[in-house]
Amino acid sequence: MYRPTSTQSSLFEPDVMFPGVLPKDDWSYIFRDKIYPLIDEEKFKYLFKEKGGAPNKSIKLMISILIFMAIEKLTWREAEFQFLRRIDWMIATSTALGDAFIDFTTLFKFYQRLEQDDTAYQFFQELTSLFIIECGVSTKKQRVDSFFMLGWLKILSRYGLFKETIRAFLLALRKHKPGLYEEIKAELSRDYLEKEFDLTEKDKDKANRKISEMARDLYILIAAFENHHQVKHYEGFKTLKKVFEQQCSVTKEEASEPKIEIRKKPVGDKIISSPHNTDAEYTRKRKQTVVGHKAFVTETCDSDNEVQFITDANLETAKHADSKETLKIEERLEDNGTKPEILYGDAGFVNGKTILESAEKGIDLAGPSSGRSQSIENFEQDDRPLDTADFEVRIDDNTKELEVLSCPNKQKPLDQQRRDNGHILVHFERETCSQCSIQDRCPVNIGAKISTLTISEEQYAGAARHQQYMEDSDYRQECGIRAGAESLVNEVANGHGARKSRHRTEKRSRLQLIFASIGCNVKRFIRYQANCVQNQPEMAVV
Repeated sequence: MYRPTSTQSSLFEPDVMFPGVLPKDDWSYIFRDKIYPLIDEEKFKYLFKEKGGAPNKSIKLMISILIFMAIEKLTWREAEFQFLRRIDWMIATSTALGDAFIDFTTLFKFYQRLEQDDTAYQFFQELTSLFIIECGVSTKKQRVDSFFMLGWLKILSRYGLFKETIRAFLLALRKHKPGLYEEIKAELSRDYLEKEFDLTEKDKDKANRKISEMARDLYILIAAFENHHQVKHYEGFKTLKKVFEQQCSVTKEEASEPKIEIRKKPVGDKIISSPHNTDAEYTRKRKQTVVGHKAFVTETCDSDNEVQFITDANLETAKHADSKETLKIEERLEDNGTKPEILYGDAGFVNGKTILESAEKGIDLAGPSSGRSQSIENFEQDDRPLDTADFEVRIDDNTKELEVLSCPNKQKPLDQQRRDNGHILVHFERETCSQCSIQDRCPVNIGAKISTLTISEEQYAGAARHQQYMEDSDYRQECGIRAGAESLVNEVANGHGARKSRHRTEKRSRLQLIFASIGCNVKRFIRYQANCVQNQPEMAVV
């Protein structure tokens, strides 16, 4: 049942009963006076029934405690324990001494409700916008970076994946259908619910043999229960079936048993790495192996700002490319009213495509272009390879279409035509190109009858950005402001607990990131307000 927060203050609030228990510039007073009133319960009341059921704790209180958890990296039980003992928490939430209790299950169930939609993100956006207005923060310049949010599960080999997938399903089957479990148990190659359970096998030959046996066990379980009116709806069974389809193939011949083969590589758009967290994906970055998700955070970075705030946060799969997220980030910033004029990113976010897409939205995407060597020494060498940016081109102001005027050696093209895929084929005289002194460095392909350059607007934009970054030291210095995003990542990931997910689903992990970002902004806002109070000039007494 929805229970609105009472506006009536209590005589049993700590600062009423014990005046001066905390200094007046303590963070709790800033939170109570500046932030607590900004939590609009009307935005969350739909999560609760109007009538019926036990009354819940105040929404303002639960949101506040979730923020405190993010600021201090607390667990659910630690939050319950702290609330009983923290005078500053009670002052911050206007809670009377006798009412300072919240069961951790109540808090977690509220968190579960929040994962169903974007209400938490909308709250983050609205709170951030109010902070930006209050502190006079400019959003014209912003920077973005990404980091891996690690899953709480270990990386499983195929041996471990098969074994744990079967075990997880059989545990659910034994709990809900013990009779069916006893029947199917005898058909399997081993007892998967034995007390001592190892997910690794060091002997490679033995492991491969057992993988084949477990693949057949997966097939037996699927055949036994895929038409069962109840078991087929178990999440564990759905996962088991999907793991088998991704990792194995079946060939059937007449009058013979089906042949089960292990695929060399699993197939599918989203490969399951663990039966306990089917959303978490496996990926590799250089020598780092990751099972989890990728988090994206954006913050203001204008040097004139006295404080910077996180303006956007999002979570995607671990394999999600930074460049694919660039446009989505810009669209969210525009929808939130915090659209930047310049967005700084590293080479993962910046390429020809994202540069042009950002320009269409009126945003200058600044940073080095991806896919090219960032060695200034190599670029400054006289014999460096030439790029499409070395050609003289003209770009139409209205259509934004590109036309090549001449090659780096001033040869004019014979003709140029656009293909259906958007690429432009530019033709040059073969004889002239074959006698050119820079032909070994030129991207033009010298054919049997004609020389051809393949170019597109996106390709040229990426090459032009690369040359700008390599040649212009002032531009490189300006783009250096993006390096500050590394400290942002460290603050959110390590300082506010977003480095490792505490949850099994992508939705809850995204919610964890959002509250980590809210906690970071709240901390920065409180510090800014505290400095403002400390730096206020004293009034002269007349």
